[in-house]
Amino acid sequence: MPFLFLGLFIIFLSVISLYRKRHDRHQNEVEENFWAREAEANHVRRKDISELPYITIPFDSFSIGSFPDGTLSELEAELSAFGDKKMLNLAGKTNTDLKLLYGPANLTALTEYDNNYVELLKLLSQYSDRLIELGHIDAAIPVLEFAVSTGSDFTSHYTTLANYYKTHQMHDKLVTLKMLAEALPTLMRDSIVQKLTECMEAE
Repeated sequence: MPFLFLGLFIIFLSVISLYRKRHDRHQNEVEENFWAREAEANHVRRKDISELPYITIPFDSFSIGSFPDGTLSELEAELSAFGDKKMLNLAGKTNTDLKLLYGPANLTALTEYDNNYVELLKLLSQYSDRLIELGHIDAAIPVLEFAVSTGSDFTSHYTTLANYYKTHQMHDKLVTLKMLAEALPTLMRDSIVQKLTECMEAE
């Protein structure tokens, strides 16, 4: 009996050793591929980024200045300031990806534009939330629709729109909203899609 346990223990150790070697080999391959891509990316010449899909805020579709509220006025002033900033949604792209596409010389600028976009999404959330708090849900919808159209992955943007569309029996818009969520290249995609599915299936 002791020899049986010893044999099983040796087999167990052998299996563990095999999996560890496979894991180490895979990890080494991943690291080698990463550094190979990095080396290639660092030698890419500067590309023209003037024609990228920069985000423009559709102020005409927002109810700017329509409601007397100090907090709203402050948010609208901040929002207006974003009209002069360059913004890009670069979600799903690593620094290596960006260098390969546009050259390392553009990385600082692209990072700034992506950060501007993230800050815009936060501001749009605050703005729409305040409109809703004041009872102006209809005015908040264009703000949220714009955020989603840019590729926002803020869950509240989708759930608020979904509930509004469902309440107002806008089935086509609800379906489109889910399709936009399914196309997100971020980690939030599955969670957002699940919430939209639950909303659509709930009575």
